[in-house]
Amino acid sequence: MDDRHHKRWTRWANRGLLALEGILTGAACAFVICLFRLSRDKAAPLIASWLGSFREHWWIAPLWLLMLIAAARFLGFLVRKVPLISGSGIPQTELIVRGRLHITRGEWLRILPAKFVGCLVSTLGGLSLGREGPCIQMGAATAALLTGLWDRFWFSGHIHIAAGAAAGMTAAFGSPVAGLLFVFEEMKSRFTWGGFIAVGCAVASAEMVTRFLFGFGLVFPFADMQAPGLAELWLLPVMGVLMGAAGVLYNKALLGTKNFEAAHTPLSQNWRILPPMLIAFALAFVCPAVLGGGEELAGSLIRFAGEPSAALRTLLLLACLKTAFSLLSYTGNVPGGILMPMLCIGALLGALCGQALLYAGIIGESSWQSFIIYGMAGFFVSMVRVPLTGIALVTEMSGALSCLPGAFVVAFIAAWTANALCCPPVYDSLRAAIVISRKKQETSAKRP
Repeated sequence: MDDRHHKRWTRWANRGLLALEGILTGAACAFVICLFRLSRDKAAPLIASWLGSFREHWWIAPLWLLMLIAAARFLGFLVRKVPLISGSGIPQTELIVRGRLHITRGEWLRILPAKFVGCLVSTLGGLSLGREGPCIQMGAATAALLTGLWDRFWFSGHIHIAAGAAAGMTAAFGSPVAGLLFVFEEMKSRFTWGGFIAVGCAVASAEMVTRFLFGFGLVFPFADMQAPGLAELWLLPVMGVLMGAAGVLYNKALLGTKNFEAAHTPLSQNWRILPPMLIAFALAFVCPAVLGGGEELAGSLIRFAGEPSAALRTLLLLACLKTAFSLLSYTGNVPGGILMPMLCIGALLGALCGQALLYAGIIGESSWQSFIIYGMAGFFVSMVRVPLTGIALVTEMSGALSCLPGAFVVAFIAAWTANALCCPPVYDSLRAAIVISRKKQETSAKRP
């Protein structure tokens, strides 16, 4: 065999090995993430039912308060010991994929269990945080540990980390296409056929494990949702502009709240998560609907009914409470994501627009629900600035294929609006803050 044929067979053999490693990586990541989802999904209804009986058992409220105080102290200790688990984990993972943040195998061994337990405690405690960003980081950690066991680094430019992150996103959302697009659109991974094969096989195996082994399906029950008629399509560009502007406002509010708390809190890291936990305690007995990431709240909007003016007031109150509580929940370096609260807020804003248009007689009864989808897509894309990923994500989570063309219009106009307002994507700002913090830690560690 001449040298040319030898190189060709070697290249195909390497790609076959990449595919096998991608399959194993995706399956392992999905297994970890699905265990996390099962733990949360089993425990959350039990806690909600227990808290709902507080009127019959007075001792439930003080006992829950003590548990939340203990949880806040535990989370503060966990973040102090493993700082890289703070926040969603997506900015940290992106920095690693881009080669700007270097993590040792020992750090990965600490990150995976700490993120698993920390995010579980924070979300079960009621904080308005998502599981999706943490699942991406846990997927990346699982992939990194597997690569270390194999002692192979065939994936150029940390693409093995990207494959694990994509598998984590697939298992968290049930969205393989969005997981694949996320790697190349948001993480800006350099496209190579080897990397594409690895990531593609990882998301495919993660989807199979998530759907067929663990039985997870659609996150939102929106598969039968109807798109607006031709006479109502002119509203979609308007919706894109509104969601683009709303995303910019939330982006600035999120970063402003986080930076203000970090600069002015009198509490040490051990207790910085206590204030949002105390707010979660109060909301658990006043308005429990806004607790948690918001999957249940967003999913229930499709059944929203009632007298139009009362419906508008209720939606406005829920949107304000969910937005304010989500901003406060992300302070204190708490481990938890912003994607699901972001989608929930977008769904609330979309439902509010749809109900307002229905109340004004501009759209019909069968069309207002589709604005929930457009609100989620537009708000998400305005914040993150990844239109293809956002469209695929919302469509795969909801199954609302009839709304797909309108989601394209809303998403791209929302991205254009956010860019026109000169607001950087939220993860760009969070990545910059992590780099600065990491440099400060390294500088202080070098001082005698």
